[in-house]
Amino acid sequence: MLSRRSLLVSTSAALASTAFARPAIAAAAPPAPWGERGALLDRLVDEAVQSQRVPGVALVVWEGGRAVYGRWAGTANLETGTAVDAGSVFRVGSISKQVTAVLLLQLAAQGRLALSDAASDHLPFLKRHAPFSLLELLQHTAGVHDGEYDLSGLGASHVEQARRIAQQQPFFDFDPGTAWLYSNANYLLAGAVIEQVAGKPLAALAAETLFAPLQLGHTAFDAPMQIVPGRVSGYTPTGVATAPFDNADYFDVRLAGAAGALRSTADDLCRWLEAVFGEGGLPAEFARRMVEPGRLRNGEPASTRRFSEADRAMGDTQYGLGLMLDRATRDQSLIVQHHGGINGFAAFAARHVPSGLSYACLCNADTYPGLPLRDVRRTIFRDILPIATG
Repeated sequence: MLSRRSLLVSTSAALASTAFARPAIAAAAPPAPWGERGALLDRLVDEAVQSQRVPGVALVVWEGGRAVYGRWAGTANLETGTAVDAGSVFRVGSISKQVTAVLLLQLAAQGRLALSDAASDHLPFLKRHAPFSLLELLQHTAGVHDGEYDLSGLGASHVEQARRIAQQQPFFDFDPGTAWLYSNANYLLAGAVIEQVAGKPLAALAAETLFAPLQLGHTAFDAPMQIVPGRVSGYTPTGVATAPFDNADYFDVRLAGAAGALRSTADDLCRWLEAVFGEGGLPAEFARRMVEPGRLRNGEPASTRRFSEADRAMGDTQYGLGLMLDRATRDQSLIVQHHGGINGFAAFAARHVPSGLSYACLCNADTYPGLPLRDVRRTIFRDILPIATG
């Protein structure tokens, strides 16, 4: 069952425990270390692995349209002892949402739909509910409830998933367009619209129209039966020093679909951000639309009415199309970013839009405070973020 707050990250006892030998740290492969800041990042990554807070980490930084730093440390599979390297493929959870947004933007550019369309225009079984637009799905203002549906046994068909979601009670948390609430169900419904309009599975469409043309050779919407060279195993921290990790609970990742089924490498995610926001990749109009903050039907910013009290901690951070929009920088310049969490994995990818400084940090452990994600972000963006924040 999908969880609204963090995409399918399990904190229950995992399937099997495994002994954990303190791993060796692989020397940073090319690209060359990123000066003094690279040395700081080396220490952050290496310490997280050596202190047994995470089995493995992959971190890549791009600047000026190219990779300027890379660090791959720790273990991709604790049972085989396979090391994390530049080809290690991690599940990246909700980072998937920006890919889903681009697929809808592509279909809109082709004239096959409009983001102002009601979702029920393409999925007639939604007509039993109050109408909401594709744009409202992407910016999390549609109000669709997340968590009262069981997708087990449905496989990868987003249309069948959407039929199941349409039957849940309650269907809405609030009237469409009147508040903001992060909901994976929004993106599963968006995935169903994509498949209905394109006439093919979302995974196939993304491979044909995005990943192959952009040369993202390690990136795909994942499926558990696929043989993936470099596939990383996911783990759950136990808090036990002698056996710090268990295998993460099994989950059929296809059920996360358009909301969170993506797999990738750290370098591929940086290439993706470059394709969206750099030159010579995707149409510039896509980036412009993706960084427009969501608005309610009354015209107010979506951030002015967060449905959940917990979300008020987000402050002025906005949500665009599959991206968090953070202007808490020294000059109010824009950082686009997203966390991804799914059983056994945590990821973070971000780009400072004006400078083109991008990075992706991937971990093979459930999201929890022991991961180095926050410290890595603070270090990479230290000249951009306000002092002593991050």
